[in-house]
Amino acid sequence: MNTKAKVLIFFFFISALVISGSSGIAQNEKPQKDFSIFPKYTNIVVEKGKEVEIDVKIINTGKEEEAVVLSVISEKKAKNWNARLETQWDKMKIRSLYLLPEKPDNTASLKFCINPPESAKEGDYNFILRGITKDKKVHKSVPITIGLIAKAEEQHPKKVPGEIKLITKYPSVKNPAGKNFEFEIEVKNNTDKSRIINLGIKLPVGWRAYCSPRWEKEKRISAAKIDAKSSEHLLLTIIPPINVSKGDYPITFAVTSEKETETIELKAAVTGTYKLKMGTEKGQLNVDAIAGKEKHFIIYLWNEGSTAIDDISFFSNKPEEWEVSFKPNKLSSLPPYEEAQKPEKVEVAIKPSIRTLPGDYMVTITAAGKQDQNKVDLRTTVKVSTKWGWVGIIIIIVVIASLAGIFIRLKRR
Repeated sequence: MNTKAKVLIFFFFISALVISGSSGIAQNEKPQKDFSIFPKYTNIVVEKGKEVEIDVKIINTGKEEEAVVLSVISEKKAKNWNARLETQWDKMKIRSLYLLPEKPDNTASLKFCINPPESAKEGDYNFILRGITKDKKVHKSVPITIGLIAKAEEQHPKKVPGEIKLITKYPSVKNPAGKNFEFEIEVKNNTDKSRIINLGIKLPVGWRAYCSPRWEKEKRISAAKIDAKSSEHLLLTIIPPINVSKGDYPITFAVTSEKETETIELKAAVTGTYKLKMGTEKGQLNVDAIAGKEKHFIIYLWNEGSTAIDDISFFSNKPEEWEVSFKPNKLSSLPPYEEAQKPEKVEVAIKPSIRTLPGDYMVTITAAGKQDQNKVDLRTTVKVSTKWGWVGIIIIIVVIASLAGIFIRLKRR
């Protein structure tokens, strides 16, 4: 083979490498616009009456920012299943989303949710998750099949009366909103052998609870061992949500041991919170007054709690012979400030005794309702009336004039 032929073969070999390399780069390069719909499962089987949730990821696989419009298409026999896409934590229904091209902002994690009605028949039901870009240039669809089967019969542990017993002295506890509820529960093992009990509880939505040994509040337990013919004293702590409304809330506490389950019904009664606040019109806690004259000023009352305070009366602690009056002298009810949107106005009149010497005195005003009370201490500065000042000046002038007249007469002699 001559030199020219070798050069040609080498040239073609290098050209082939370059072309194949370029082809590989082109294949690995991201498209300008694209996205993927990726459900974790596409064919599942569930029992009738159970809600279905499937994790779904929407991924922007292109180079550009992308707005994707989403929809769920249900076949005719599943139209009333309330099929939807929701956010994972706050359960917002999603109809479209916006994705950036860079990680991690190129991915949105959602849930595909459906609620099979009780009347639905057993069988397969088909749904399609569909996405399309707002410019309608790219669209994707993914089918999902839900197989519906009959409910399995619930197997309840056989209850043998009397082996495990739950006792509490106070099955109903009343507390204001924001305060935890505590129930002391005795678990008795009436058998001739030690038993392991598992603890369970049924709570209102949004409530939380934990169980502790009665004298070890810092511990959190979900099971306990009770010796034969012995008892275990538990402290059940119930935590209501921050925004809980006034009312009675049922709670079921249960213990399970071997084949026996024992329950006890409890009640948490939320009475609401009461927080009576009081202040002067200008926020100052000092008042100027004149002996023998009434001093009028305004105080404001408001309720920072969640429930109205009833039957509020006003009282005063004052120096002897002083007079203090209120207008009105009683409030039938003071609703929460969030509801009323304004404080209640009360006019106060303080009248120091005519014999009061100038100086500072303390007057305490108390507002007391059925559920809460509050007070303010007012420093009252008593001053002398100006008319007495003029009387004093006139007396001084008269005395000076009299002395001057006497002096003049004595001088003439």
